[in-house]
Amino acid sequence: MDREWSTLMFVIVSNTLPAAGVVFLGWRASEILVLYWIEVVVMVAAYSVAALFAKQPIVLEDRDFYIVGYGKREELNEDRWSGDPEPVNRIKSFLPDVVRSRLPPIYRRNFRVVGRSLTIMLFLAVLWAYLGDIVSNPVAALGSPAVILGSLAVCTSQLVELRREYFVPNTYEDWSAYMTVEAAQRVVAFYIMLGVAVVPMTIISLLAFGLLLDLVSGGFVTSASISGSAGIDLSVLAPVVVFSAGKAVVDWSRRTVGIRTDTDGLAGWFTPENPHLREWEQERR
Repeated sequence: MDREWSTLMFVIVSNTLPAAGVVFLGWRASEILVLYWIEVVVMVAAYSVAALFAKQPIVLEDRDFYIVGYGKREELNEDRWSGDPEPVNRIKSFLPDVVRSRLPPIYRRNFRVVGRSLTIMLFLAVLWAYLGDIVSNPVAALGSPAVILGSLAVCTSQLVELRREYFVPNTYEDWSAYMTVEAAQRVVAFYIMLGVAVVPMTIISLLAFGLLLDLVSGGFVTSASISGSAGIDLSVLAPVVVFSAGKAVVDWSRRTVGIRTDTDGLAGWFTPENPHLREWEQERR
């Protein structure tokens, strides 16, 4: 109960912070957009590194979700994915003894999976170019105190989540590299749908509301005038509120049930498909 309460408080605070920053601290659209972009990059990078420790082989048959770099007609190299995985000890030899003793083995065959899936970074690069068009200077926004503090919070949150859900319960022994990458890309796919569909509709609705007030009042009404004397830009606040609400649903779903693969409902969509079910999971199903 205490964990659920603390999780709820964390989700509420972390997802209301951007809206509160717009209302009370005058955060700009550039800072909010860059902060969300950093969160996606950190999540993709963190799960890509975690995928190197996954022990199970890839199974592509009968999947509903395919990560970037793989498709339904993909044929796997049987020699690479059959038998026991080959650990890579050279990388861990560069780490301190304290860290090396705590880390599980890194497997050679997982590098190809991570490398192919990282083509999603091309999308993130395109997104950054898009931010450069709609934001005057996204690079300058990186130096904003709000973005710096938010980035530190995002990095800490991702590391804590991976440790709690992936490394401590030895989830890497039951998952493949594909599944680990899939866990992050499912969330990214939801963010894309939210950003492409819901946020533009919010802006359109806001403009329609302004036009309606214009017709009723007989004067020209803008989003700035709707905001009142507080100086709040509704064209920034409204999309932030909608996106933060959708993101809160994702965070709550993932943090309350973890990243297990036996979850139903909305939370189940954010967890990867696992063909390597444990025996107790098979019996329960």
